[in-house]
Amino acid sequence: MRAFSIQLVFRVLGMAASFFTVALTTKTLGREAYGDLTTAVVFIGMWMSLTELGVGATIVRRAASGTGDLARLIRINCGLSIVYAVPLFVLAAVSGLLVYRDSSELRAMLLIVSGSLLLTSLSTCFEPVFLATVRFKAVAISDFASRLGSLAATAVLVAVHGELVWFAAVQLVPPAVQLVIQGVAASRILSVRPVFAMREAWDLLRESLPQTGVLIVAVLYWRVDGVVLSLRSTTDQVGVYGLAVSLAFTTSVVASFFLSSTLSSMTDLYARDSVAFGRFIKGSIETMLFVGAPIAVVGAALAHPMISLVGSAEFAHDGGRVLAFLFVAVAITFLNGALSQALFAAHEQVFLLRLNIVNLVANIVLNIFLTSALGALGAALALFVSELSGLVLVSIRLARRSSYRTPWMFAARLAVPVAASLGVVIALSHLSVVILGPIAAVVYLAVNALIGPITWSRIRAMRAQEEIESAINDESNPGRIHS
Repeated sequence: MRAFSIQLVFRVLGMAASFFTVALTTKTLGREAYGDLTTAVVFIGMWMSLTELGVGATIVRRAASGTGDLARLIRINCGLSIVYAVPLFVLAAVSGLLVYRDSSELRAMLLIVSGSLLLTSLSTCFEPVFLATVRFKAVAISDFASRLGSLAATAVLVAVHGELVWFAAVQLVPPAVQLVIQGVAASRILSVRPVFAMREAWDLLRESLPQTGVLIVAVLYWRVDGVVLSLRSTTDQVGVYGLAVSLAFTTSVVASFFLSSTLSSMTDLYARDSVAFGRFIKGSIETMLFVGAPIAVVGAALAHPMISLVGSAEFAHDGGRVLAFLFVAVAITFLNGALSQALFAAHEQVFLLRLNIVNLVANIVLNIFLTSALGALGAALALFVSELSGLVLVSIRLARRSSYRTPWMFAARLAVPVAASLGVVIALSHLSVVILGPIAAVVYLAVNALIGPITWSRIRAMRAQEEIESAINDESNPGRIHS
């Protein structure tokens, strides 16, 4: 909990810094130039899945099970990262130069941004140190410092009227800062001097292949829409989509923290109590609905003024509709994440991998057909459709594998506070989004507390039930607390 709290606090502060960075960049560059920068970032981002290869999870599993020495495994991973970092950089840079031949400025940015692959490949080899020892302070500080450094570099470029290619160089600041801070922190825990042991490195890679496949599919799924858009539409449409994605997916940090906190509970409950497992998943989905519903509805209503505030009027012309669809898609990803994690806890990894591959292919096909006609809006629609279809499939699969059932009644009752907050947004639409957003949030929480599904009486009842179950568990296993 201490590690979780540290990460949450620093991530919130980092998100604020990233918000100002995006605002400065978009207002300075405009749609077309920001589109070129986004194109370089999303294309190189497709190669990010190969910077870690899933080796970190294998190292943590070996160290935790006692089948491997953490220090030795970290040193081998450092040597492996050094070996493949340079070929990965060359492969990404050359492929970018071949795909985007028309713009010399874009080609220069691709070469610059490719350098982030070198830095990220080296920094990721330190992550297992913090995961295995449950020490996340350095990770949290490096994340915040990297975002703050990016904001400072962007502010300097805006002040001196820097050219576009220098904004690409800002992309190197976050991985460089993380590499320095995490490298120093890891070296204080154990030796990180690289060891070039090819046989042991190959054993790590071979054991990590399933996780590597999942990582590659996941990264491609979230990056391929921007790449297809850059090839099938105009640069300014890429800029609009890049800004909308940055704003919409800022909220996804809520779901990621929640899922990381509930994975162990899901796994434990599935192994020993199927009824409690279904009840826990139902509660998780209700939580995600509680958070995601206002993001989808109120966020969509505020999309136009929000993108005008961060970007400019030229972004808002097309960006309002794009951001509205992305807010809805993000809310669906909250539910997909919880249900997919439940399937993982139920040992349905093969089904999840197959579903992810199918979703990836469907997303690519939809983007090819929709982006040429609708531009950024087509990319947003493709993501919305693929996420919605995935939600239906994982819901059906989980219902067959467990006692979980979709909480329709909860969703129906939640519609009341969502409608109340939406009514406030419509009635007070003349106010700035900076003021209107918090007002809508307060109304949503207040109506929930009074008549919504998450009322004060229910919260008190849940806490009382938790105390009763805790007391029963303590009586049945008196040594549990001390252990």
